[in-house]
Amino acid sequence: MSQNNTTTTDTDKYDRQLRLWGEDGQSKLEKSHILLLNGNATGCETLKNLVLPGIGSFTIVDNKKVVEQDLGNNFFVERSSIGKPRASVVCELLRELNDRVKGSSVEECPVHLINNNISFFKDFSLVIASRLPEPALLTLSQYLFEKNIPLAVVNSYGYIGYLRISTPEHQIIESKPDDPIDDLRIYNPFQQLVDQADALDLKSLDSQKHSHVPYVLLLIKFLKEWRSTHDNKMPESRAEKEEFKKIFISKSLDYSDEKNFIEGVNNLLKYVQPPRIPGDVQNLLKDAKASNITETMDDFWVLVSALKDFVEKNDNTLPLHGNVPDMTSDTESFIKLQKAYQEKSQADLTQFTNLVDQIVTKTGRSSISPDLIKKFCKNSRFLNIIRYRSISDEFSQPKTKMIISELEQQDNIMIFYTLLRGVDKFFNNYHRYPGSNDEDYESDISLLKNVISQFLSEINIPVDLVKDDYINEFVRFGGSELHNIASLMGGVTSQEIIKLVTHQYVPLNNTFIFNGINSTTASFNL
Repeated sequence: MSQNNTTTTDTDKYDRQLRLWGEDGQSKLEKSHILLLNGNATGCETLKNLVLPGIGSFTIVDNKKVVEQDLGNNFFVERSSIGKPRASVVCELLRELNDRVKGSSVEECPVHLINNNISFFKDFSLVIASRLPEPALLTLSQYLFEKNIPLAVVNSYGYIGYLRISTPEHQIIESKPDDPIDDLRIYNPFQQLVDQADALDLKSLDSQKHSHVPYVLLLIKFLKEWRSTHDNKMPESRAEKEEFKKIFISKSLDYSDEKNFIEGVNNLLKYVQPPRIPGDVQNLLKDAKASNITETMDDFWVLVSALKDFVEKNDNTLPLHGNVPDMTSDTESFIKLQKAYQEKSQADLTQFTNLVDQIVTKTGRSSISPDLIKKFCKNSRFLNIIRYRSISDEFSQPKTKMIISELEQQDNIMIFYTLLRGVDKFFNNYHRYPGSNDEDYESDISLLKNVISQFLSEINIPVDLVKDDYINEFVRFGGSELHNIASLMGGVTSQEIIKLVTHQYVPLNNTFIFNGINSTTASFNL
């Protein structure tokens, strides 16, 4: 079932996104095969936002025919499509968005496929499910969970949008935090930096050269002088830091006119703090998997285990990335400084690679690609992992206390979670959505209220926490998909899917709800 796009990346076509997730991320997208269950408005809007950036291929499973109602909310059907299979109609129009993407359709009921041919799903990179009945969703989600295939459940219902991500373990090598602190080793400089700082003779420099000494070297030089008169300790207290700041400024010829000294002061507080390993990375190093590598484990855990060894051998320090930010400097000094960081980074990579090779040899595993080792090593400060709760656990062992706590807050979005669960149960009972038939509107209010009351009682939640006004509103929705809500949810869901496929940035864990009535959102770990 899997299809690989073997052509090279079109760098002109994908220029903007390559700046976001790079060639490696784009390559992962172009090798992915995404499955969509039900080509409704929400599903198509999600798939549209994956076809445009260039997934490798997609498949749509849907047994419905295009009807008049589809014309009002789904941009991927036309009036001439009425009566035709919806799967093939939307597939054809989606393919037109990007000629590099392959698309296919299967005119079969998703529920029937789940119940009778579950192995059909095993070769997809990720599955998107929209408007899938609860029993079939549970069956599919459990199968995919066991196969470690991500599932994105996305629905829009009236003014409410819902997204649930499910996958057992999602590993992130490039979490790409918004504003990471540069790793410049000013607190504990390596020997090349110390040598460059020691070689500085500031008194012999004219004003031009004095004002272009990189602030990194200035800090290292003056902090070394400070430690020589303070029992080899860095400035620790607030008073000591202020004192060092004054000393640092006093070393300038004209502080107001020397940008390198101003940069040093601006960065001082960041770099006189003892370096520490980020909490997410610490948790990985402490994880039992990192200490028990087997032949069948993911490469990710082999690399984590090697990183753990590296940290133990290097005074609790991670490998150096090697990047040097822009700073005031003359060209010669900056190049020399940059070379020092790059050489140290390469030395750390060599040591890390040797540790990886030792683990590979010891466990009898196949070798790990140098590119992956390098990427992991360079991004060792930004590693993360999410272990998702399965949907079956969410349904069978609900987080009742958390749900009650949220519901007790005024106008909390958790109310829509309980209502959406109630709507799904209503569909299971009556094979239609509440309010979908005008003649049943009044009776459906009572029916939905009873269904929701029973559901809340089953999970030990006070029934009075869900007001009748909300139930009436959901019946008024009549199971409708509004295009603006479907479009928004398609954008949100596709963004999370790209994170999952590329293993870059940190995806949602695990439920997202959009309230289109007042344009508010919330995410919950359910």
